[in-house]
Amino acid sequence: MKSDPVDYQASVVLFCWHGDLENDRGGGNTLAIDRLRFLIDLGLEVHLLSRTPLGSDVARGCKQDWVFNDSLYRAIRRYLYQGLGESRIGRMMLSLGLRQATRFHQVFLEEKGRFHQAVSKIQEAKRAGPVASFRKRRNALMIAGADQLMRLLKPDIVFASFAWNAVIFDSCSEGMFKILDTHDIQHRRAKVADASGGDLGDRDCTAEEEAAELRKADLLLGIQSDETALLEQLCPDVKVVTAGHSPAVMHTLSATDDARTLLYIANLYDPNVMGLKQFLKDDWPTLRADGWELEVIGKVCSAFSRKVNGVEFLGMVDDLTPHYQSAAVVLNLAAYGTGLPIKTIEGLAAGKVVLSREECCGCLDEDIPVLRFCSGEAASCIFKLLDDPDARRQIEEASALYAKTDLSPEMVYSSVRSSLRDAGLLAPDQELPGSTMQAAGAEPD
Repeated sequence: MKSDPVDYQASVVLFCWHGDLENDRGGGNTLAIDRLRFLIDLGLEVHLLSRTPLGSDVARGCKQDWVFNDSLYRAIRRYLYQGLGESRIGRMMLSLGLRQATRFHQVFLEEKGRFHQAVSKIQEAKRAGPVASFRKRRNALMIAGADQLMRLLKPDIVFASFAWNAVIFDSCSEGMFKILDTHDIQHRRAKVADASGGDLGDRDCTAEEEAAELRKADLLLGIQSDETALLEQLCPDVKVVTAGHSPAVMHTLSATDDARTLLYIANLYDPNVMGLKQFLKDDWPTLRADGWELEVIGKVCSAFSRKVNGVEFLGMVDDLTPHYQSAAVVLNLAAYGTGLPIKTIEGLAAGKVVLSREECCGCLDEDIPVLRFCSGEAASCIFKLLDDPDARRQIEEASALYAKTDLSPEMVYSSVRSSLRDAGLLAPDQELPGSTMQAAGAEPD
């Protein structure tokens, strides 16, 4: 005799993101949206805390959006917190959280007697050694806002991204399930950059500092399998699963056979700037002489002030779809990297030929349909594709097939879903329903 089904109440999620998710143009923001929509598609009650303007359709399906006032936060840091550190005024300003701190200047004047003592402590700490990236990169207003919302919402799940934001978990009550999306192994980023001639010193930290933050979580998300293995070594007592990127699959973006446009989309990030500079020096003269054009999209454009023949620095655009459509080849030029090469994954999701530097695709399996090149060799790879349109079509078909099978939410988030079910946060038979991640203009399956 069958027992009556248990009535499961949807788990409540507080999803914390430091930026503005309305800027959905690839990269880390798109990955965060990918995670957010996965949780919404599971039927969970998701609350978003971010700088995303209220009313944005990015978080469609969220129970509630909460916006922290970043301009206020910058004012607090500029006039108070950086000068007063851990003094009473510093703690008071940060504890205000989501409320408007209209009296912060008056309170500062009341506390001015403590100013010199606090500054002396900061200077002493600086002389003692460098500050770990976790302290430098935290958004204190987001952290205070999360603290307030935990008391208000009493969420079952608290979701944060990047190791330095694990401090959010310090405010969690007993029983709250803490998920940290690592995005990268932070303690190795500066080392890899230095070995490659780059500079990510602002992210420098030790393995011990990182592990201390990671151990605050109940579940760690590694963005690729090698990272998962390293996270397991750092935190043997914490559950670690791999969750890559499941971008919206775009099926009809093949360019014409005579297309001669290359596409590079990137954020303002040292390996992206360095890689584009090297490409323009080592590869672009030959390609341009053969009639090719290059479109560069994203904040990386701000690092290039002079005009380059045949290159359009488009900056931020509202819709990437037409640019993917017209491009014969999508580039990933990052000169070095550790985490998942997100732009490579998104190029595959667009069903494109993706040409990626060896340095930024070492974590990808050999059977993934990505063309790898070393600096100075891109032209020869591209010329071969132009000479054989059928070969280019075959690569595009392989990219589209890989995206449909290996980049689906069911595949990418299988281990996360199982972990939530094991923790009692999903009904035993609850599966991922139809995805809301369909791209604009894309064909349904």
